[in-house]
Amino acid sequence: MRLDLLDASEQHPILVHDVASGPRDATTVASALAALPARARVSLIGTEELTPAQASTLFRALAGQRRPFRTRLGLAALEQKAVVEEAARAGCVAIEIRREGVLIGGLATGIHPDRAAFERIVAALRRVRGLGVATMAHLPLGLPEDDEGVFERVLRFCRRALIAVPVIASADVPLGTDDVPRMDRESLENGLHWTRRKLARHLSIWRRALWPGGVRDVALPAGYRLRREAALDRRGRYTARMRLLRKLNRTVRAKARSSFLIAPGADASLAARVGRRRAWLRTKAASDARMRALFIEVEGALDLRGARALLERVGQAVQAGYQRITIDVDGVEAVSREVVSGFLAANKGRLAEVAKCTRIVNLRGLFEALRQQLEDSEDLRLIEYAART
Repeated sequence: MRLDLLDASEQHPILVHDVASGPRDATTVASALAALPARARVSLIGTEELTPAQASTLFRALAGQRRPFRTRLGLAALEQKAVVEEAARAGCVAIEIRREGVLIGGLATGIHPDRAAFERIVAALRRVRGLGVATMAHLPLGLPEDDEGVFERVLRFCRRALIAVPVIASADVPLGTDDVPRMDRESLENGLHWTRRKLARHLSIWRRALWPGGVRDVALPAGYRLRREAALDRRGRYTARMRLLRKLNRTVRAKARSSFLIAPGADASLAARVGRRRAWLRTKAASDARMRALFIEVEGALDLRGARALLERVGQAVQAGYQRITIDVDGVEAVSREVVSGFLAANKGRLAEVAKCTRIVNLRGLFEALRQQLEDSEDLRLIEYAART
C-alpha cells in the first residue's frame, strides 16, 4: 500500500521531534509505529528538522517494519546518501522537503553565489527517486527575494530534481518585514496560476509519475488533485518580464572568427580553451519590478553573437518598462575582436537609445586590458566613455 500524500484522512501522525522535549527516542517511535493498524497511513513529523545523525538512528530502529510512512527531512540530512538509503530500507515511501537554505536564493533570482550547493541538492533529490521513494517539495513563492523568473526556475527545478509531488502556494510573508518584495501582488498571483497550470498538464503529471519508476500510485493522485484545483483558478499568462528573464538567465557557446582578447584575472587555462572554441558566455539576471530595475551579470567569453543578443535583451527590458538597468561585466574573461572593431560602431544608434537608463559597472579593468592588446581607436574611446559614466 502506498500513500496519497495530500489526503489528510486516515493519517496517523507520529511526532518525532518536539520543541520542549527535543527528539524522541527511536525505540519509542518504533513502538508507536508498531502499535498502529497494519494498513495505517503514517506520517513521521517534527516541529523541527532532525539532524542527519538523529534521522539515521531513527531509520535504523524502524528497519524491517512493514508499514509505509512518509517523513520530513532537512536538506542537510537529504544530502547524506546513507540516511536516505536507511529511510528506504525502513519502509519510507515519501520524503518531504521545504524551501529552505540554498533553495531560497537558488530559486529566487538568476544571481546566487551557491550554485554548487544548489546542484548538490538537485543530485540528492534525484538519488532519492532512484531508490523508488517519492519526493514532495513544498515550494512557497512570493518571498521578498523572488522575482518573476522564479516561476520558470521552479518548473525547471521540479523537472531536473525529479520531484514527484510539487506543492506550489503563495508564501506567507510575516507582516512588518523590512524586505520589500520584488513583485507586486498581481504579478505573483498571475505567476502562481501559470505555474500550477504547467505542472497540472497530463504530460507533466505522467512524467513525474513514471520516471524513475516506483512512485506512480503516489504521484498520480497528487497530480490529478492539483489538476482539479488548477482548473478552478484563472489561467495565468506568460508575461513579457518572465520571458525576458528566461532569455537572460542562460549559458551559450561563444565563438570568435579570430582569437579572443583575454581580460585581466582570467583563468589560466582560458587561453587554451578559447583557442579551441570551447568558451562559454553566461548571463544571469535579477529583476525588481517594483523599482523597475534590472541587474545583469555577464561572465565568460563575450562574442559578437552574445553582444548582439545582450543589446536586444536590454532593448526588450526598456520596452517592458525597466527604467534602471545595470550590467556588471566583472566576470567577463575574454572578448572577441569583432565586438570591439565592428559591433560598437554598427550599433551606435541603438546603444545611445538604451544608454539613457543603462549603466555598465566594473568596466575599467576590462577596458585597460583591451587597450593594451589593441591600438587606440574610436571604438575604444567609446568604451572609455562608458567606463567613466
